Parts: sequence; C-alpha cells; structure tokens
Amino acid sequence: MLTATSLQRVFTQFPDVSRYIVAFSGGLDSTVLLHAMQALNLPVHAVHINHHLQQESDQWQLHCQTICNAWNVEFSVQHVQIQKPPHKNVEESARNARYKLLHECMTAKDVLVTAHHQNDLAETLLLQLLRGAGPAGLAAMATEQNLIVGKHLRPLLSYRRAEIHEYAQRYRLRWVEDTSNDSLDFDRNYMRKKIMPALMARWPAALQTLTRAVTLQADARECLRELASLDLQAATTENSQILKAPALRQLSPPRLNNALRIWIQKHAMRVPNKRILEHIVTDIVRREDTKTSPLQTWKEGEVRGYRDRIYLMWPLTSHDPSQQYRWKTCQPLRIKSLNRTLSAADLIRHDIILPAGTRELTVRFRCGGERLKPLGEKHHRSLKNFFQDAGIPPWERNRIPLLYLDDRLIAVVGYWHGG
Repeated sequence: MLTATSLQRVFTQFPDVSRYIVAFSGGLDSTVLLHAMQALNLPVHAVHINHHLQQESDQWQLHCQTICNAWNVEFSVQHVQIQKPPHKNVEESARNARYKLLHECMTAKDVLVTAHHQNDLAETLLLQLLRGAGPAGLAAMATEQNLIVGKHLRPLLSYRRAEIHEYAQRYRLRWVEDTSNDSLDFDRNYMRKKIMPALMARWPAALQTLTRAVTLQADARECLRELASLDLQAATTENSQILKAPALRQLSPPRLNNALRIWIQKHAMRVPNKRILEHIVTDIVRREDTKTSPLQTWKEGEVRGYRDRIYLMWPLTSHDPSQQYRWKTCQPLRIKSLNRTLSAADLIRHDIILPAGTRELTVRFRCGGERLKPLGEKHHRSLKNFFQDAGIPPWERNRIPLLYLDDRLIAVVGYWHGG
C-alpha cells in the first residue's frame, strides 16, 4: 500500500538535497506525490508548467496555487507557448518544453521529482518497443537519473495507478482531470486505454512482468556502457569530442555502433537515427580517403572526419568569412557569428606584442591567399600551409580571427604571430 512512510526510504538516500523540485500538474499522480512529500516535511518546491494548450489551463494553474497555499508548499509557475506542430507531435513538443523549464529551475543540489508510476513504466516500454528502441530507450525511465545539473527522481515507479488512486481517496484529495487524456489520437492514451487493458485481461501480471523487463534492459544498458567505455578508451584523444578512426575500425559493427551511441550520449546530444548512424560509420569512420572532410549532421549535432580523426560537434553557426571589424584594442570586440569576444587579454595570452602606440587593429577571416612571416623566420608562408601542417580541420580555418595592422597580417589568434 502506498503511504508517505513507504516513500520515506527513497528520500533518505539524499541527505544533502537543497530542494525537491516537484513537477506539479495538479493531476491525480502529482497531487498524491506532493501530498506525501509534504507529509514527510521535505524541502519541497512545486513547479507548475502552464502550456496554454487547453481552455482550462489557467484554471489548473489557479487550482495548483490554491492547493500549495493550503499545504504551505512553496509554489511557482512557468509559462510556455507551444508552436503546435502536426497533431501527433504535440505531446513530445510539450514534454520537451516542460523538462527544459524544469531543468532551468534547478541547481546542483536540487532533485527534480516526477510522479511516474508502474503503469507509466509499462506503457513507455511498449511505446519504445514500437519505435524500435534499443536497451537505452527501453530502460530510459529509471527511479534515479543523473542530470547535467542535479538529479531526477521517480519515487512512485514501484506503485500501480490503482494504489495511487486509493491513496487520493483515503485522504480525500482533489485533483484536475485533463480531458485530452481521453483522446485516442495520442499514442500514450491509445496504449493506456486500448492496449494495456487487453494485455492485463490476458496476462494479469503484465505490469510486474514488464517492470522486470525494464530492469533487465537497464542491466544490459549498463553492460553496453561499460563495454563502450573500454572501446572509447582505446580511441580517445586529449579532446573527448575527437576520436581516433583507426582504433574504431578495429571494432565489430555492433561494438562500433554501441561505442558511437554512448560517445554521443556522453556529450549530452541526442543520438541520431539508424540511417544517419550508418552513414557516420560508412562515410566517416571507415572511409578510405582521409584527405577529405566528410560530414553527417542531424538536428542536435554533427560528426565530421579529418585525417583519421572523428569529430563530434554542435552544429556550426552561420559565419561569413568576408566580414571585417575595426577593433579598438582598449575595448572588447564581440563577434556574434562565432559567439566569441576578443579582448586585450587575448593579445597577452598569445604573446602578441603590438608596436608602441597601436590603438586599433583590423580583424578579418581567411578567404584564401593570406601569408604570414612568423616570429623568428625569414620568409612568408601561406596560411594554407600553416593550417595543413598544424592539422587544423578545414571547417575551423575560416573561423579563426586574423589580426591586421595597416593591411599587414600580424597574427592568427591562438596559433601564430608575425615577426
């Protein structure tokens, strides 16, 4: 039976928590969770996300505010306007926006708490199977999960929806009902109202069985992560976002795919679909022509190849290398297209010594034909040769600031300066 006392053991594992950020929709599940946590005198902060998707959205917000006032729970509201995509994607868009706002509320000592329960776990497993997910997707809903900042806790995962409803009746709790939960147009609602009742009628222990399957998938995921760590260690460089292609080529196809997935996940990027991952393997990792710099991109990131190195990157911002700036070196210079600021500290850090009285430089970018005579050398050399000798990838070359004094190239910021 679900009681506040039965949940206490979950929270005793986190003695140093500053706040528990409870995602409070006002529905049955989050109302029960908040009530139980308030009864345990935990440092709770309820956050309501108003998506403004239904006519009742503002009424739900007011309901949540009223409940928190009555229970003496700290409360705040976050608003989001969803740009409605095709109907089937509204759920995902709202979920992504909701978690983004919740994560922005957190500090390193906060724990995000959501009211997912055993029925949610079973439904998610089946939906992920239908999407062709592997162990990582099938085990995605864990009781405890590390976030980039803080943790995510789901203390109700071992309880069925019926137990949560019984708790609400026992304490005569009030909650809101989202009428969109009745629409069979949404995949989760269809799974909840059509598929799960049929499964449980035929297999009464389906919830427990599916929960056990999730646990096994979680074990398999951890084994795959450990294997990937070993494989990536052999391919690692000083930069964790750059791998050695020859080491990756030694792996079997399943191990290579696994290593690439884990590598991308470790850098907080969503793994691309199967087709793009296959192109990364065939066109970049296993390519024979190492003189080219192939690219595979997706919404969240991109992978490039250069000289037997594999680069994982966020998508590059648009940048026009023909642009020029007049830089008064006594003031910082903001280069918006690179999200970068140049300052006098850059000159000092890179040992760039300007002639006495110099107050202004011109900042340009490589467009071709530039030449530099480095300090201590007798002759000019082309920047192309400098970049090739230094192994600087082609896509970075026209994004490196070049400093000019009276139309004379005097420095390549971060690399070389003239004599």
